[in-house]
Amino acid sequence: MTVLVGLLATVVCLTSLFCVVKLLVRYRSGESLLSPLPENPASWDGFDVASLFVLFIVCQALCVTVVQHFFPVGDGATQVFSNASSEIVVTVVGSKGSDVLGYHLLANAIAMLVFTCVASLILRVRGASWKSLGFQDEAPLTGLRLAGLTWVIIVPPLLALAAFLDRFVKPYSHPVVDFLQADRTAWAIGLVIVTAVVAAPIAEEFFFRRILQGWLEVKLGDWAVVVSAVCFGVAHLGHGLGWIPLIGFGLAAGYLVRRRGTILPSIVLHALFNGLSVVLLLMSDLN
Repeated sequence: MTVLVGLLATVVCLTSLFCVVKLLVRYRSGESLLSPLPENPASWDGFDVASLFVLFIVCQALCVTVVQHFFPVGDGATQVFSNASSEIVVTVVGSKGSDVLGYHLLANAIAMLVFTCVASLILRVRGASWKSLGFQDEAPLTGLRLAGLTWVIIVPPLLALAAFLDRFVKPYSHPVVDFLQADRTAWAIGLVIVTAVVAAPIAEEFFFRRILQGWLEVKLGDWAVVVSAVCFGVAHLGHGLGWIPLIGFGLAAGYLVRRRGTILPSIVLHALFNGLSVVLLLMSDLN
């Protein structure tokens, strides 16, 4: 298993290096890294962005409150709220700890999906089209190919940076990581996958890459990618220095959305990135 993982990692790193060199050659020759599609300007303003951010928080708070009502944190449990943009979770200990945390993870996933649906409907009522919301791709196969290619390019440097920061600067910590390390049942793994690989990519890409970045593009042009990436990283403060590599991820995902005019490829990219993190976490204790 170790030899196979090492071989796959080597292949990914070499492929990433090849792609980076090829992109640098294209850049130096004056070619665009990605052929842009027609612009897809946002029809919402700053007030709408702020209102949807509040809606994001309200959806999370309501879902967690409902879960706490039906599955209260009892004896031997300690409640710890994360300040990440899409994670309000409860870390618990005791015989029922994993189940309690599991229900809260499920509530968090539901909250993110509910937010995406409600926010989309609100903007649709106000005149936005599905295309302007980023949910239509004129060339979906091209989008999937670019998502996979971007994943191959960014994974080695971002994982290397994350590993360096974790080992030599400040250890990474996250309630979901602690939960999955303590509970490897199908129930726990399924909840983490639903939250990290399905719900989070959809909700976070919709808000940060389309709602926020889409509005900023009208004001800042290409610099909107940088601003939204920084906001995305800062939103994940509180878990060591893991937010720093996430800024790099935000730059890649934001550039992809900027050039494609849709968030579907960035959702796939985000799901692949989080999925790899879950796989690596599951494999970490096999040796």
